[in-house]
Amino acid sequence: MHKTDENDPWIAQEWKSFTITAALQGFVGGWGVWYDDAIVSLERTGRFIAGTWAPKPGEDGPRPAGDGTWTRFVGRIGAVALRAAAPSTRPERREVLLNFLESWAESPFADPSYRFRTGRLAAEGPFGVRDGQGAAVAAYWPVKGKRRLLEARTGDAAPGLPGELLYAEDAHRGWGSPGQLRRLVALVRERGPMPWDPAAVVELSDASGISRPAAALTLAGNPGAGGYYQPFLDNDERAVLGLKTAEAEGARAELGRLRDADRIALLADVLPEDPADLWEPGGLRRVAARTAEAWCEQQGVRPRPPERTWQAALALETRIPATDLCHLFLDPAQAPLPPGFYLRVWPCPPEYRDLRTVWDVMGFPDADEVVDAVFTGLPWAYADLPAGDPVRDGAPEVVRVLRKVLAGKDSPAKVLYSGVVRGSGGSRRWDWLTGGACDRMMGRIVAGDLPPGRYESDPRACVPALVAEVADRLGLSEDAAALHLQLLTLAVPSDRNVRRWNGWAPARHRKAAGELVGRGLVVEDKRARAGRSVFLPGPWAHAAKPLPPVECWKAPLLGAVLSCGNGVRQTQVTALPPLPGTLPELFAAAWRRVCDGDGPSAAAC
Repeated sequence: MHKTDENDPWIAQEWKSFTITAALQGFVGGWGVWYDDAIVSLERTGRFIAGTWAPKPGEDGPRPAGDGTWTRFVGRIGAVALRAAAPSTRPERREVLLNFLESWAESPFADPSYRFRTGRLAAEGPFGVRDGQGAAVAAYWPVKGKRRLLEARTGDAAPGLPGELLYAEDAHRGWGSPGQLRRLVALVRERGPMPWDPAAVVELSDASGISRPAAALTLAGNPGAGGYYQPFLDNDERAVLGLKTAEAEGARAELGRLRDADRIALLADVLPEDPADLWEPGGLRRVAARTAEAWCEQQGVRPRPPERTWQAALALETRIPATDLCHLFLDPAQAPLPPGFYLRVWPCPPEYRDLRTVWDVMGFPDADEVVDAVFTGLPWAYADLPAGDPVRDGAPEVVRVLRKVLAGKDSPAKVLYSGVVRGSGGSRRWDWLTGGACDRMMGRIVAGDLPPGRYESDPRACVPALVAEVADRLGLSEDAAALHLQLLTLAVPSDRNVRRWNGWAPARHRKAAGELVGRGLVVEDKRARAGRSVFLPGPWAHAAKPLPPVECWKAPLLGAVLSCGNGVRQTQVTALPPLPGTLPELFAAAWRRVCDGDGPSAAAC
């Protein structure tokens, strides 16, 4: 491995390549694409177009830029400028970006007197031509006798080309005149980065439907980038944006649908005419309004889940991004295709990509991700979200759409069906989806049996008469009776969950738990991944993520599969299918076992 040595030309070139690629991550390709020669290519091409440099006899002309490098910034340099001004950009990367913007300001690519086109030419060899009408250079290496073209016109006519023009389109001309670039660079160096405004983040999130963390990344000029360099955001960057590590990674996954070119186009024209407005009150909010408009035009508007629901979805750690999981429930029929999925029509032109939905899967890995999201999300939405939550309200429609898709005869239906029934839990998933438990569960959501804001996991909300019966028979307070039912029935009655479901402060929760401990109905203990300190008496079943550990007594009630293995006398949860009934049914069944003399005890499971 090479040591850092500024006198070593190889190291100097590699380091320059690394720092530039890192600073521009998400806008250009990864390591080995944005190499040092690409910078030479940019400078040399600019001078060739301007007429200040010409290759000598035997000398190479402007080196082809390579796909996905600096040619993408022609007319769209505003995306780089936003990142350079953002307070979350690392200082060493900011300096790289500012230097890049200064060079760009002096090049023809920022000069409004030039008109640029990109296209494809029937030509084999490298070329660079210039005449009185402008200049043209090869922008990529030849592929099957065709070469990509970058053309700069100074008038209405095109310069002479060394081959047949197959197609061409005008390059976007947006924010980024030489004056704007020089002024922004000077302001950043004089005043420091633009001030951050969390209110602007909320406004972008509300207007576009993306999550708050995704909106923060976008306004920082870093919309989902970072596939090559870790950490994606360091501690200082996350602190500026007000993001936790999981939020930042969840937002990056959410924005993974954007291609590099999409990111550049999205942010190309969101900066103000006068860059100084970024430092004025409300400056970033005005950027957010323009970004929201650009987002909706490029990606469309999607319903935004409540922040608390998004956070809960993030904690599920499904294999599709949390926002896509929420959108699956908010708009089941038109739920967007998560990043990286295969499409019903493949290859699919980019302009039609967003017309495809999550149900248009053509690969088994994609089907597994959709199935995982659905069968994780449905019980979660029913039991772990409050009545009136729009994601919870969408669960019955998810079931209807999935059943309709599975009833089809096309390839996506077959692939999704295989995803449902594949694996050890496949038959249980299918039986649940097509059986009465799912229908009864969804029926409770449709009927609106809970008061708004209350949770099905709170027995006081869904079975108040049963809570009163437990309290009367055991001589408990209502709070202790409700907690006892939750411990008897629910898979994850952690302290955090119980307090959220019941609306309890910690002191109220501790009082109810203490009452159960005093009556000998529960025991105090510390157990891995339990998130609580009181448990039903009797054996305990451990579990590996994502399965929860549970008391053995409640395993039959939940349909959990237990086993012992690896030569260790330790009970393990090996499967936990969707709830086998509604929570009112399960609360009643658990209490019935207790009344029948089959309550939890220290006996073996």
